[in-house]
Amino acid sequence: MKLKDKYPQLQDPAVVKSMVVRSVYASMALENQTVPLERIEQLYEQTIPPKK
Repeated sequence: MKLKDKYPQLQDPAVVKSMVVRSVYASMALENQTVPLERIEQLYEQTIPPKK
């Protein structure tokens, strides 16, 4: 069973983006390297592969 089958909410790109952004923000904050959420969102957008 794949994760997308077990957790259908993972098929929503907005949910995945939210999870990744919050996780990165929290990890950086734990190491006293706070980065604005907007910057993390910008970096996330750069990871989206181009559409064919």
